[in-house]
Amino acid sequence: MLKLKVIEVKQPLGVFYITKINANSLLKLVKADPYRVLPDGSLFGIQRSERENRLNEIAQYLLGVESAMPNSIIIAGNTEKELDESLKWSILSEGNEKYLIIPELIINGSIIDGQHRLKAFNLISVDKQEEYELLCSIYLDLPNPYQAYLFATININQKSVNKSLAYELYGYNLDEEKSDSWSPEKLAVYLSRKLNFDNESIFYNHILVAAENDDILFEIAPKKQDWYVSTASIVDGILLLISSKPKNDRDLLQQASLTERKRSILGLDKAPLRKYYLENNDKLIFSIISNFFKASYGTLFKKDTYLYKTVGIQAQFGVLKVILEKYLERDKDISENYFKNILKDCSNIDFSDNFYTASGLGKSRIYNSLLIKLGFKDFGEIPNKIDLSHYERILNKV
Repeated sequence: MLKLKVIEVKQPLGVFYITKINANSLLKLVKADPYRVLPDGSLFGIQRSERENRLNEIAQYLLGVESAMPNSIIIAGNTEKELDESLKWSILSEGNEKYLIIPELIINGSIIDGQHRLKAFNLISVDKQEEYELLCSIYLDLPNPYQAYLFATININQKSVNKSLAYELYGYNLDEEKSDSWSPEKLAVYLSRKLNFDNESIFYNHILVAAENDDILFEIAPKKQDWYVSTASIVDGILLLISSKPKNDRDLLQQASLTERKRSILGLDKAPLRKYYLENNDKLIFSIISNFFKASYGTLFKKDTYLYKTVGIQAQFGVLKVILEKYLERDKDISENYFKNILKDCSNIDFSDNFYTASGLGKSRIYNSLLIKLGFKDFGEIPNKIDLSHYERILNKV
């Protein structure tokens, strides 16, 4: 495990952390996926191709007794979505100090900027790699399109990077890419922004680009609101509704030529709003999400409960997914009142009870409580008997 002292930096895009890591360790923690031009002219990958002559030049420079590399390597952490939760990078606060906790030296990050500087260390000895410390700027849980935004912003004026290519690789066209070619991830980011800027949304000015950690959210948040959730939590929730395998969808779209890159080339899957995503009916998807959370906010939310936290929002997206799977095709109703009528039986659940926690376990407990009360799950499906007694205690009160 690595425990690295960090400096927290707050900027309009969100928070990032500055630390130092030796080159040998960093090479084991991050990767770059160079773009390739396929035979049909389409693009694949998310980084510029490595230039061997550039790597050799930097490696020779690194061997010099006066070499210096003061510019930071910019990293996105927690990029490997298939990894167990226990392997996620996280921030630990101890008194006035903050530390980046990296549980294991395995790949769970991607290089936003500094690919050649870092990869050149592969050409020198391990001893030199271990001696050479590198300055790193690290974002945690930063959605892919925001990684794109940083990449484009940093490189857009450099001659070696074509503007259109910089935006294309990450889903940002200078001419505003047609929404019909958006991947599920890009649509989810677009809808999360819309939820944040629509003054009729319960999330109006409540969504921040930040690590998915409620303590950090409140530390970095401008003191304008009494609660905040991360962009990542909203994006992940929306993805549940429109794609079963968002990374595969993104890769398939990137492999298609620009003229053929349309959502319709992706097939149906089990996600309940997949059909509307493929039909480019983003307005309907937005209305469903917005109306559900307005109904939930009016029916379930009480002051200082876990529903305001990341785990509560994630659990509610999971419940919305189940509701849509059960009722959407049958009832054809997406109004706020419709969702209120469904949720009304859950209105007296005390989500401030100590049984609920701000953790992955707390998320599943909120989710299970709502499903049981809605009749989608039975008490008998709870395997942990201690937990079962708590569910019975809380839910039999209401």
